[in-house]
Amino acid sequence: MTGKKKTDRNVYAWRRGIPCLLLCLCLAAGMISAASAAEKARTPVFEDGMAQPVFTWSNLRSDDYTNEKSEILRFCVYIETDHDTDMDGFADLVEALVQVPRAAAEGAFKAGTIYDPTPYGSGTVDEYMMKSRLNMNPVPFDYSRLYQPGEKRNPNGVVTTLDAAEAADSESWNYLVPFTENKGYSYAQMYDYFLVRGFAVVEAGGIGTYHSEGFELCGLDLERDAHKCVVEWLTGDRRAFTDPYNNIEIKAEWSNGNVAMTGTSYGGTIPFEVAVTGVKGLKTIIPYAGIASWYDYSNSQGVARFLTAAYVNELASYNSGAAYEDDEWTVINDNYASLIWQLAQDQLASNGNYTTFWEQRDYTKDASRINCSALIVHGLNDFNVYTKQADLMVKAFEKAGMTWKLILHQDGHNDLKSKNVNGELWEEILNRWLSHYLYGEDNGVEYMFPVTVQSNVDGTFWTYESWGDFVTDTYAYDKTANPDAVSHVDTAGLKEHSSAYLNGTDDFGRKLRQDNYYLSLPKGTGATYIYELPENYTMFGIPEVHLKMATPDADKEAMMVTAALIDTIDGKTPFKAFLTNERLNNTVTYKTIGMGDSGRVYGRTPLKVLVQSKATAKLVTFGFADLRDYGGGYDGRDYTAPAKEMTAGEYYDYTIYLQPTVHTFAPGHKAVLVITAWDPYIEDHGDGDADETDKPREYSFDIDNASLEFRIPRSAQPPV
Repeated sequence: MTGKKKTDRNVYAWRRGIPCLLLCLCLAAGMISAASAAEKARTPVFEDGMAQPVFTWSNLRSDDYTNEKSEILRFCVYIETDHDTDMDGFADLVEALVQVPRAAAEGAFKAGTIYDPTPYGSGTVDEYMMKSRLNMNPVPFDYSRLYQPGEKRNPNGVVTTLDAAEAADSESWNYLVPFTENKGYSYAQMYDYFLVRGFAVVEAGGIGTYHSEGFELCGLDLERDAHKCVVEWLTGDRRAFTDPYNNIEIKAEWSNGNVAMTGTSYGGTIPFEVAVTGVKGLKTIIPYAGIASWYDYSNSQGVARFLTAAYVNELASYNSGAAYEDDEWTVINDNYASLIWQLAQDQLASNGNYTTFWEQRDYTKDASRINCSALIVHGLNDFNVYTKQADLMVKAFEKAGMTWKLILHQDGHNDLKSKNVNGELWEEILNRWLSHYLYGEDNGVEYMFPVTVQSNVDGTFWTYESWGDFVTDTYAYDKTANPDAVSHVDTAGLKEHSSAYLNGTDDFGRKLRQDNYYLSLPKGTGATYIYELPENYTMFGIPEVHLKMATPDADKEAMMVTAALIDTIDGKTPFKAFLTNERLNNTVTYKTIGMGDSGRVYGRTPLKVLVQSKATAKLVTFGFADLRDYGGGYDGRDYTAPAKEMTAGEYYDYTIYLQPTVHTFAPGHKAVLVITAWDPYIEDHGDGDADETDKPREYSFDIDNASLEFRIPRSAQPPV
């Protein structure tokens, strides 16, 4: 279920006003103000449905930090899992940094916990980023070896949280990561806003990451189970120790057993992984740009996204700090070197198809187990983790019958920290959400509109009653711009053009934008279709391109066909748009518009707003498919079979599904659909290693223009 009728939201809005009225009456009667109550509180204080700052902030990064005088206690624990993935005979331990209000540890209240499971946090193996083959041992690996149960530890004693905090050394989280010299637990300060309001915060990288035990497995169920174990420790159903050596047990006696998982990218993936286990105590997840199915991250409609089909092994290696035998990360565990080689081989063998390898990393198939809520957040300009992942998560929660909300914003691969949503600071929205699900605060937050979308025109937010309820329109393309009966697309010259474009700059020395690339294609390397849409037409949902194509290269596999949708006036006239910036890690430029008080010496937080840049073209959405996989659908499971038999020159029916989006075409703007072959922004067709891929670099195809039908979705209901 996604919420109640609008009248319930009116009740919610009215209810939010009650505390303010009561506070005024209380002040008039000479009662203690909420601020004074917060000053004296040793338990969380809620006002207007939100937790108030009651504990004094302390900086865990200070060189002289200790827990002695801090109202927030910090220490590390080691949670025991069930499996022995590194095959040392013992069940793997996962290190976690715990931050909890002292008052909770002293028994004044039980704290709800925010758990960030981001693997990057403890320290990444940057030296080998995207170079896992340097560490590979080409020896077949039997995955069943990972599932052997490890010997469990017998506790030699038990200590309290206060004892562990007293003995804690800040070096446990302020260590320097090899090579990068970044501080450990890089996300440790992201949740200070919530710590001073009475929430506990836990951060763990998971098995195989730096300071933990085991092997980093990138999406396999054993990774999920390790993070599930952390949740179980917080509910009292799992054992943890103060260190990996002395078997001294520590319990989360301060925990109320309610957990929220959140994170961004890989860290936004794991909350969904764990949610599909149905683990007790997980009350809600807040994934930012998370992955629901690794197939749909690395592949699309039968073709691998990257030049090489192998990617999971790269990301596993990037986070594999626990697999090294030495402090300098030069000697890797032999078993792990074989494992990442096997991961690569299995992906290469899949060659874009949905195999058992990808099924094991598709969490949507276990949707019926979900028993928590979700606040799903994704950027409409995220060209790293595509918006289909958010769509898959929504569908999973709908299938489970659990509460979900979807927030689509105009940033790229990013969260909403310090930004306003519908005139309200994002942290305050989170505050109400977490106060409700972790502390049972009756604030009506569950009656938020199911869908909130930031407009690409002016940055305001619209709300909708549903996500999947959309209808499709079709319009004729401009035949004067493309009068041919057949459009011929050939990769000849594409490599040279794309290489020049990717390395080119404009008159001011700035890199050329991806948005303009599709309009710059040399004649014959792409087909262009221009659509005049009604003024202020808002696309809402999953666009579909239906067409017939034929190829003379019927004997080749993995021939990528890309469909890109561009918003432009005429390709030359400038307009304002939210554009991602490579210098900002593919996020949209922002400016600071003020400062907000975060409370209790935590200081002031910059308030940010996204900035529109001058553009002559804006990439709205795109999709890509394998020319050899005709007739497939939106679901990755439609692509389980090897490439289909084809007859050279014969036309076959295709549907290319573009990424889900919401986009308004302003007056005077046109929707331009460009169909081309491989896309250098999706896969790099540089020199590469010949043994890494079977993808062809030269092929061609014909499009029957009379068959082309661009189905443009719009919401069946107007925004509210």
